[in-house]
Formats: sequence, C-alpha cells, structure tokens
Amino acid sequence: MDLSNPPMVDLLILGAGAAGMMAAIACGETALQLNQPRPRITVLEKNRQPGIKVLVCGGGRCNLTNAGDLDFLIAAFGRNGRFLAPSLRHFDNTRLRDWFATRGVPTHAEHDGKIYPDSNQARSVVKALTDRMEELGVVSRAGAAYAATAAAWRADRGLFEVVSANGAVHLARFLLISVGGQSYTRMGTTGDGYRLAAALGHRIVPPRPAIVPLVCQEPWIPDLQGLAVPDVEVRIETAAPLPRLATGKPTPSVNDLLFTHFGLSGPAVLNLSEIVAELLEKMSPVSLRVDFVRCRGPAELHALFRAWHDHEGRKRVKTLVGGIVPQRLAETLCRLAGIGPEHTCAGFTARQMHQLVEWLKGCRFHVYQTRGFKEAMVTAGGVRLDEVNPETLQSRVNLQLYFAGEILDLTGPSGGYNLQMAFSTGRLAGWSIARRIAA
Repeated sequence: MDLSNPPMVDLLILGAGAAGMMAAIACGETALQLNQPRPRITVLEKNRQPGIKVLVCGGGRCNLTNAGDLDFLIAAFGRNGRFLAPSLRHFDNTRLRDWFATRGVPTHAEHDGKIYPDSNQARSVVKALTDRMEELGVVSRAGAAYAATAAAWRADRGLFEVVSANGAVHLARFLLISVGGQSYTRMGTTGDGYRLAAALGHRIVPPRPAIVPLVCQEPWIPDLQGLAVPDVEVRIETAAPLPRLATGKPTPSVNDLLFTHFGLSGPAVLNLSEIVAELLEKMSPVSLRVDFVRCRGPAELHALFRAWHDHEGRKRVKTLVGGIVPQRLAETLCRLAGIGPEHTCAGFTARQMHQLVEWLKGCRFHVYQTRGFKEAMVTAGGVRLDEVNPETLQSRVNLQLYFAGEILDLTGPSGGYNLQMAFSTGRLAGWSIARRIAA
C-alpha cells in the first residue's frame, strides 16, 4: 500500500467478525439489487485472518443462531432487546439459514434449539463469508498492522480519516465500527472499538464481562472439577429485592451446570453471569441458589427417602442418591448433609433427610468475582443505544457513521443469540449504507 497516497473508499469497515463481514456482503449485494455500481468497500481486521471468534464459536462447531421465533429472540436480550427488533425483522434466523444454504452451508437445529452447520465446522461458515466478500470485490486487509489506532471526522471534506497501526491513512465516505467488545482478549478484542467510538463523539456504557465463568468461595467445589450436571435451575439470591439492573434479564436460568477448579460454569451459570457481574459492582459476594433436581419437589424427595428407609435399609444412602444426581455430586452432598460414606438407609434419620433435601434443592454458592474478560465469551455494555438509530444502525451523532455487533450495548445468552445479533445488525447496517451510497 502506498502510504503517501491514502485510498478513498465508499465504506470502511473496522472489524472482520460476523457483523463486519456480513455488513460488507450486504452492502455489496444490495448495490447489485439496486443495479448500482459496485461500492468500494475495505475491511480492516486486527487479527491475522477474518472471523477468528467465529472459528471458536460453539467449540469450533459454530452455533450460528437459535431456532426461537422473533419475540423469543428479542426477549433473550432483556430490556435492550427492543432495539434489536428492526435488525431481526430485516434478517431473522430463517433468512440467515437460507443465506448460508445458498452459499453451500446447510444447517440443522439440535434438541436445545441451537443451530449448527451440517458440516459441524465453523470454518465452513467463515469460508462462505470470505468467499462471498471476495466475489463482491471487498478488499480485506488482516493483521496487526491494519488495526485501526485512530479515527477522525474531517467535516471540511465530508470524510472519515482512519489511521492503522502501520501508519496508513484510510479515507471513507461511510464508516462502520464492528470490532466487537473486549471479551476473549486473546482473540484481539481489547476494547479498541470503544475508544474509536468515543473519539467520534459517542458515550459508552461501561463494559463488563458476560457469558463468563464465576469464581466461588466454597472449598469443596474443586473436588467436583469437570463434573457436568444436566438440567439444573440457578437463581440469584439477595436479602432484599434485586436492584434495578441494566440488563433487565430474568432469572432463574435453567440449563446444564459445570463444576470447575475455581467455581462454576456451564450454560445455566453463564447465562446469569452478566447479571452477577453487574451485582458484584454493588455487593460482594453474590449468592446463587442451585436446584439440582428441579423436576422433583421437596415432598416427593421426602417420600422417596422414607421409602428408602423402609425398603432399602441395607443400601448406602450415597448410592441411591447417585441415582438422581451424578454419583460424585451425590457423595459430596451427602457429606455436606452429615451422611457418611458407609451410611445405610436403615439409619437415615428425618433430620438427615431434611438436610439432604436442602442441599439438593437449594445448594448455595457465594460468588466473589468472575473470570473476567480473558474468559468472557461476550462483552456487556458498549455504545449507548439511544445514540444509534435501530432502524438503520446509523449513528445519531454523525450520520455517516454506523455500528454493528458486539460493540453495541446488546448482549444475549449463550446458544447462538449473540452471533444472530451480529449477523442481523451487520446485515441491516450494510443494507442501510448501500442505499445511502446509491442516493
């Protein structure tokens, strides 16, 4: 690149993640539909290749969306979900799946509503996006040298001026910032977009980690490291009513739980972690109450335990408890309830039964921190939504500036919601910009 002769493009996109790539594609495809000349589009990506975070999504399988309907998807984003409605109406999960199918990437829904490519390979998703960008003539420049370090609006010229790490100056009529948040910092998302947005006049809702494992105080947790417990219910407990939260997202969370060497993870915990992170700014620790047998009520458990006492006297309590929760968890909860490893059902007292029901139905964990942005899957907070037009993703501060993806103050739970948000906002932003270019 000739650094002394800055190129001028119609659209400069910062960030080649799901939102940025889809925006570039939408802009190019919309121009074709409008019978307009091909727009000059350049995408700058800090990482060595596009779609790095997409490649690790869903354990490398790429859970690219969720099968829920429009209202379900909007509700998953809490109080801010209303902002997302125009993007989802423009490009919902059906249109997303259809788009990938036409690009040779058919998808399927699994039992939990998560949608994956039939290949079960995230690289097939990224390849479809990068191949389409190439077909549309999008210029993609990746690598640390192309990381945007500064952005300014040159009102006298009606252009954005963006400087990348190699000193190159890029001029653009329209600018889309889609560099993500600051989660998965090893993927290069270190909050650059917030600094660029702030430099262009936008206010930022303070970022916090979301979909992130939680660190707990209970000393017995490491004994269960690696144990997954299916279909549990996790609630946040406070002595007083929960304070008003930025997320506005409901509890409890019902899904699978995973014990780690430091605390708790798994979807049931990850989907509450954004709320926990916000509460930790106000109080510490935050108490979680976990129901390991949510489909059995206390009365049913008491009746079951009495039946064991009356008819299974020779059997050890921990063995029978292992029939309703994983055996390692059964042994731990029995110990915490004062039931020894050799304790038989014949000696199972009413007090022990009560204690065991309490541990099974209301096991409490005390969270004193999250694992932070280093392990967070997404970032909560970001560009304030009242400064962005939800119908176009256009900035209300500068009408030639647009935003898409995680940089916005939008965060959904795990399960494909956040990738759908990125694709939908990217698609709407790209479509909106193409129409502006054509005007």
